[in-house]
Amino acid sequence: MGDVIATQIVILGGTGDLSQRKLLPALFDLYTRDMLPLNFHIIGLARSEKSDIEYQEFVKDSLIKNAIPKEGFHKPLADFCQRISYVSGAFTDDKTYQKLADKLEEFDKKENLDSNKLFYLAVPPTFYDQIFTDLKKSGLADEKPRTWTHILVEKPFGNNLKTAQKLDAKLASLYREDQIFRIDHYLAKEAVQNILSFRFANRILMDSWNNQSIESVHITMTETIDVGERTNFYEGLGALRDVGQNHLLQLLALTAMREPKEFTVEEIRQARQETLEALKPIDIEHLEKYVLRAQYEGYKDKDPALKDSETETYFELKAELDSPNWQGVPFYIRAGKALNKSEVSIVVKFKDVTAGMFKTESCHTAGNEVRLTISPEQTMAIVLNAKAPGLGFQIEQRTLGFVCAKGDLEIKNSYEKVLYDAIIGDQTLFTKTEEVLASWKYITPIIENWGKLPLYTYQKGSEGPKETIIPK
Repeated sequence: MGDVIATQIVILGGTGDLSQRKLLPALFDLYTRDMLPLNFHIIGLARSEKSDIEYQEFVKDSLIKNAIPKEGFHKPLADFCQRISYVSGAFTDDKTYQKLADKLEEFDKKENLDSNKLFYLAVPPTFYDQIFTDLKKSGLADEKPRTWTHILVEKPFGNNLKTAQKLDAKLASLYREDQIFRIDHYLAKEAVQNILSFRFANRILMDSWNNQSIESVHITMTETIDVGERTNFYEGLGALRDVGQNHLLQLLALTAMREPKEFTVEEIRQARQETLEALKPIDIEHLEKYVLRAQYEGYKDKDPALKDSETETYFELKAELDSPNWQGVPFYIRAGKALNKSEVSIVVKFKDVTAGMFKTESCHTAGNEVRLTISPEQTMAIVLNAKAPGLGFQIEQRTLGFVCAKGDLEIKNSYEKVLYDAIIGDQTLFTKTEEVLASWKYITPIIENWGKLPLYTYQKGSEGPKETIIPK
């Protein structure tokens, strides 16, 4: 990326879990691929007192643990760490921003240039409002001629429609839309991006991708791990806010969006926005038909303060679109922790429309299926009807599928794509204001009302609660 002007990357929350497991490994991998600007500088900012050298050692240890093998890459690692600095201080202290300003200016004077600035908010959302304001007030976000400032914001972006609108109004009053990068790192996964290729590069599917042919769509995100040590973060958040409002509704949007008129940032984001805005409001009077919530047994044992917890670790949701192409097609969304398997998948079930010689009582057929698995590995499969072996003429299901090949250029850490796109200014995989607000407009009434419904329980390692709203 040698043609990109010098760039300084500031990680607010530079010693946190996200930085150690995702951001620093992603930046190092981009560095080894020569996909960072030739002239770059990384600054970690956190409360703990550290010198630059101590923070460089911290980064090195984090990378050895989370990113690179025990042997090899020693020279690149040493070179990479030499480009890293540290600032200690609280996000609520004006002195912190002055120290950060001094560190940024020190780099520019040393290099005799004006650099781009990328601020990554790897901090709890409670700090967003304060940081948005202080970055602007301090002048740190100001742009000099031929330079840019980008603000990267981690999810959750708000806790409901009201808080999301408030945050967005604050951002809009301080920064331009092209400066704001609202991260849904799930969109940056290569397998997720491939949904668009699968849908729009294969004519065999395009003509049948509508309510005339499709019976239902099933979107699943299950994990075998439980909440673990993140109980304080997870309590009050829950599965629906954590992955439903953002990741899974984005998967729905990619599955159901119209074909963009052209492959541009604006067209792709507009198509996603239209889909999310077409979500039918949930019928609150019959909420139990559309949503289900549950909590795994043992969740409350972590802390006596959780004895009355109503936080869901599992949910099911039946969504529908008010759209000519999708009218009447249910989208079943299911997600949870501490289940029997880890999987992220989209299954599109087609109507059983066999006719003629196959439409007989003795010939049992089933609707075709398209299965897209995003993790643990990326696979694509189509389930078809075919003749069963034997003298008769019975039909059985056969699966044609393949595992997507992995190559040296595969994105192993989706944050690589997030950071790379933020540096080059490509917002395709970042959610726009209207997408965030449309998602919250749909989810907020559910959150405000589903406390009236039962909170079911399920055993860890099981398929989930016995109760379900999803047809088998």
